[in-house]
Amino acid sequence: MRRLLTLLFLLPLAAAADDSPSDAYTLSVKPLLCIVDARTPACEMRVAIRWASGESGYYCVFNELETEALRCWSEAQSGELRDDRTVAETFSYWLNQGTDEPVLVMATVDVLRKDSDDRRRRRRTRHVWDIL
Repeated sequence: MRRLLTLLFLLPLAAAADDSPSDAYTLSVKPLLCIVDARTPACEMRVAIRWASGESGYYCVFNELETEALRCWSEAQSGELRDDRTVAETFSYWLNQGTDEPVLVMATVDVLRKDSDDRRRRRRTRHVWDIL
């Protein structure tokens, strides 16, 4: 019982002390989902990207499909851009402070395929009265 009381007392202090750097940065990417099937193997998308930081600085938005930054901002705390893209595979956007710097925050655009090979999706539904 004493351990439980100590834990309950220290828990709010630990939560308040956890100011990780990832909380200082936000990256919003919309839409986050592309649905493709056999008739349309890729999505034509206009992706809206917004980011914000707790402090001013030099920030760049990258994605794994490009070798260079999509856009960079100098002495900024936030920014936004639009990216027109044809999407066939899942990929990510991320924010960092330069080409060789660590990733500050990341967002992934997922691709969902309707023509899946999953047998559960193609299984015939059976009714109670269907005995054959």
